Amino acid sequence: MRFSLILEDESGNQMDMTTTKTQYMVSTIDGLYPPAGTLSTSAYAVLNGSYLNHAFIEKRNLVISFVMRGTVLEKKRHALYNVVKPSQYIKVYYKTKNVDVYTEGYVETCNVSNFTNETSGQISILCPDPYWYSRELFSVQYGSVSGAFHFPFPDSTKPFPIGSYSEDSNIAILNSGIETGFTIVLETESGTQSMPTIYHDDTDTYLQLNTTIESGEQIIITTYDGNKTITKYTDGVESNIISSIVSGSTWLKLRSGLNHLHLQTAGASSNPKLNMTILYRIAYLGV
Repeated sequence: MRFSLILEDESGNQMDMTTTKTQYMVSTIDGLYPPAGTLSTSAYAVLNGSYLNHAFIEKRNLVISFVMRGTVLEKKRHALYNVVKPSQYIKVYYKTKNVDVYTEGYVETCNVSNFTNETSGQISILCPDPYWYSRELFSVQYGSVSGAFHFPFPDSTKPFPIGSYSEDSNIAILNSGIETGFTIVLETESGTQSMPTIYHDDTDTYLQLNTTIESGEQIIITTYDGNKTITKYTDGVESNIISSIVSGSTWLKLRSGLNHLHLQTAGASSNPKLNMTILYRIAYLGV
């Protein structure tokens, strides 16, 4: 199977490990499959069997085995060391005919054999977040004003719309991967809006904020595991407003399949004058 493999450090420096005649030959990549699950159980006192306390997926361990090719191998080794540094952040891009994904982790080891006929090596990367994510960022937007201006330009003297108010605050999102978090961007069109609430109709859950948002402000919400944030931006000033979450709220997720979300604000049951943008990537357990 043909594939490309690129490693990138926190500064954006890249090392292309894709197999070529004069650079590298990657022989195996272990850890592309789903990581192991860990189950914690406890025995019943007077019953057969046991009950499940909790279950979770372990971190991903990527092990890349390769051979260096061509000439001037010493320079190639040092170029590799400049990007793949033990204990440091690394981003792994993996692409085949059907998938184009990345994962993030930290370099555990980078071992290269210097005194053999064939210079070979092995890189071990630990990924606390076990998922692969699509490189493509998907965007779905709701706005109370929908554009209606189009070409060809009307040549009559009759009035024509350049926009229209939407009476439907629902957003439908098809997630072709596994359940994942996402990013919500809220911006008001005019005036002041209060108590923005995002509902997930399929799971009967919601996320409500006890705050207001005015023209020119922006609220960004992230719901990824290990990265849950709520930030307000006002005139370039960043404020953490995670404490504004109303009791009973849920950190919403995009479940696998079709998701229906809608937005409401205080005193606006069907047409809040807010723009809401949903940003998400497809998540995979294995590729």
